[in-house]
Amino acid sequence: MLSILTLLGLATNCNAYSGPKVEKKLPYSKGLNISEWLEPVSGFIDGHFDSFGKQDFIDIKNLGVEVVRIPTHFDTFSSGRPDYIIPDSLWQRLDNAVNWCEELKMYIIIDFHNDCSGNSKTPPDIEKRLEKIWPQIAQRYKDRSEYVIYEVMNEPHDIDCAKWGKIQGKMIKLIRSIDSKHSIVVGAADWNSIHELLKLPMYDDDNLIYNYHEYSPFLFTHQGAEWSQDVTRLTGIPFPYVKEKMPPLPKNATDGERWNYNNYPVDSSEEKLVEPINKAVEFVNKRHAALMSNEFGVYMKYANPQERVNWYRIKSGYLDERNICRVSWDYRGGFGVFNSINSSRFPEDINVKLVKAMGYRAPSGKSTSWFQDAQKKNDYTIYKNGLAQKLTFSSYIPEAENLCTLYKKDSADEDYYIYIPKADKYRSLQFLFRESVDFTALAKAGACLEFEVKHNEPNFKMSIYFTDSDAKGHPWRNGIFPGVKDIPADGKWHKLRIPLNRFTDYGAWDNGEQKWYNSEGKFTWSDVVNLTFDTGDNTISKGLCIRNIVIK
Repeated sequence: MLSILTLLGLATNCNAYSGPKVEKKLPYSKGLNISEWLEPVSGFIDGHFDSFGKQDFIDIKNLGVEVVRIPTHFDTFSSGRPDYIIPDSLWQRLDNAVNWCEELKMYIIIDFHNDCSGNSKTPPDIEKRLEKIWPQIAQRYKDRSEYVIYEVMNEPHDIDCAKWGKIQGKMIKLIRSIDSKHSIVVGAADWNSIHELLKLPMYDDDNLIYNYHEYSPFLFTHQGAEWSQDVTRLTGIPFPYVKEKMPPLPKNATDGERWNYNNYPVDSSEEKLVEPINKAVEFVNKRHAALMSNEFGVYMKYANPQERVNWYRIKSGYLDERNICRVSWDYRGGFGVFNSINSSRFPEDINVKLVKAMGYRAPSGKSTSWFQDAQKKNDYTIYKNGLAQKLTFSSYIPEAENLCTLYKKDSADEDYYIYIPKADKYRSLQFLFRESVDFTALAKAGACLEFEVKHNEPNFKMSIYFTDSDAKGHPWRNGIFPGVKDIPADGKWHKLRIPLNRFTDYGAWDNGEQKWYNSEGKFTWSDVVNLTFDTGDNTISKGLCIRNIVIK
């Protein structure tokens, strides 16, 4: 058995990756997940709708991608119980994605996605939700081209595996009662586990694609991941395993941390990495079906960059040699193909070594960012009658029924504005610059943050702050704290102008550590990644409206 170290030196030698092959090949072999678009994991947030457009799909195609997966939280966007009606706003975005993919001759997986955070649970009524939503999807896309693919559900978990197998079988029959044409992706419970995949019942359908998620060895791929408590404090993990490079266990290590750490030498061995894949290949061949791994990847924040590249080269080699389609998680984001989480200009921010290791093309050329365009035009508009191009909007408003929207139209003057009907304490709206930007010159020149607000809240107060990257240890905040107040509660628009030099460094919230740090004077205007409006210790009950946000 070759060691991983040997494999690193034989990355182009197919024999190093040899194994059984899937007999039923798909017409596509490699792809990417378009995450953080139709995934309102913090609530119903229309702003995600503007994270991707046709140019992004063109860029992805230019990488050599053959299939994209669109994780979509259908039930969260829906009307909820009892009918789970999908709104036109979501259909519009999915229709666009299908149109673009068909035009580009790129396959598209419409994925019923769900909350997969560390403490999440698959809803007990998931069968009822699927029964209401899948007929809507199948009816809408049954007559579209063969480029459209369905995925029953992403990563069922906290549900009995046998029970999920039966539910999935019902969904296959339900879809087929409407659409007999399109391929259906199926997977097992326990987070699309490859081990549970082998236990799925036989489904009476000859157009299925069996799927599993590939993040092994987990300690390397998820080291430092803020959402997974068993690895959050474990960073500096080498791949392949080298005893002398291993960091020490944290003090007072939990059982989960100790288990991951002590099992890593075995978990990262070639035998452990390859054996389950080979069994999955044998399993689908017996069923005359295709096989894919539509999530695989390494979290970039703490992994050694070259070791991360090596992991992708090795895993891509394993899957390619076995005719297993692979769809990487993700395009942007912590598992993305760009050089950092905060930079996503195509193509100059593409991680060339990484995409080559994955078998993609690395296009050349240059694009411009929001900040570069703003400097050229001397116009630093963030939101005016809609979100400025090349920015991303996000939010932390878990109360999904409150329907936070980025585009509500003013009946008086037809302008769009951001609207939050209700919100609890410490809810926020974030405008992400998609790269670190330098506002130093603007701050020195006396520039102001200007925006308009209207509300009817008694004793209203709102915190506003800029956040820098965590290059200095934590994402430091520079803002108006404890907040802007004395805005009349009269339901009328009021313009505010706040000089940037009035903003002060008041601390940092480290999400990974779930800990607040008081100011250390480390915030810098040269490294800003987002602008945040925060409700602070106030609640919103009568509606908050914001528009016309600009720095000038």
